Amino acid sequence: MKNKKIQMYTDVIRGAGLKATPQRISVLKVLSEMTSHPSADMLMDALENQGYVMSVGTIYNILETFSEKGLILKLKDNQEVMRFDANTQFHVHIYNKENNGICDYYDPELEILLADYFKNKLPEDVSLNRMEVSLFA
Repeated sequence: MKNKKIQMYTDVIRGAGLKATPQRISVLKVLSEMTSHPSADMLMDALENQGYVMSVGTIYNILETFSEKGLILKLKDNQEVMRFDANTQFHVHIYNKENNGICDYYDPELEILLADYFKNKLPEDVSLNRMEVSLFA
């Protein structure tokens, strides 16, 4: 029997209308465990360290598909390198210019404030799907 986390990742992938292949499950699992917002190369290293071996092309294809389906976020770091985040819930990304890092900042009060603000400001035919806030330090 699969462990609960693997089943959760399987369900998330299937819920997006995708086949839950072992490669997709392992990419989502490892990316979800990382808070560093890795690049595809960084993710490939982490996958290999956990015993998952696949080509960089496979990883890029999986990441692109996950992004298109809304399972992950794509971000560019200060050096314009594409980075990835499995956390799609509202949070602020803080970009650190000195070490090129990206960290998360959580503030539920800010989410409510912004959602309430935009509820009355956006044109009637526009519905708010997702908010992203980035800070550069």
